[in-house]
Amino acid sequence: MTKLSRYLNIVLYILLAVTLVFAGLFFFGGEVENAAYTTPVYTESFLNWGKMLLAGAAAITILFEIFNLIIHPQSAIRSLISIALLGVIVLVAYSMGDGTPLQLVGYKGSDNVPSMLILGDTFLYTTYILLGGVLLTILYTEVSRIFR
Repeated sequence: MTKLSRYLNIVLYILLAVTLVFAGLFFFGGEVENAAYTTPVYTESFLNWGKMLLAGAAAITILFEIFNLIIHPQSAIRSLISIALLGVIVLVAYSMGDGTPLQLVGYKGSDNVPSMLILGDTFLYTTYILLGGVLLTILYTEVSRIFR
C-alpha cells in the first residue's frame, strides 16, 4: 500500500468517525423544547456537516477533473460531451418545472413562490431522469452480458 493510499484511508476513517458522531448527536442529542414538531437539537449541525461533505466532494471532483484534462487533453472531448449532456438534462428538467404556488394550510413562509418551486422541481426531475438513466444502463449491461 502506498503512502498516499494510507493517508487517504486515514482521512476516510476520520470523516466516517465525525459523521457517526454527528449522527449520534442528531438521533440521541435531545429535542428542541416547545417546537411544533419533533425537532432534534443538532439538526442544523448535522445538515451543515452534510453540506460541507457535499461541497468538499464537489470541489475535489472538479479539481481532479481539471487535473485529468491537463494530463490527458485527448479525453477533453468526452468530458465536454458529458457536461453538455448533463446541461441538456437540467434544461429539460427545468422546462418541466411548475411554478404554481401550492395551497399549504398553515404555511406562511416565503418559499412558496414560482422561482423556488421551479428550482425544486428541476432538482427532483433531474434526479428522476438520472436515476432512470442509471437503471436503464444497468439493465442494458446485464442483458448484453447474456448475449455474449
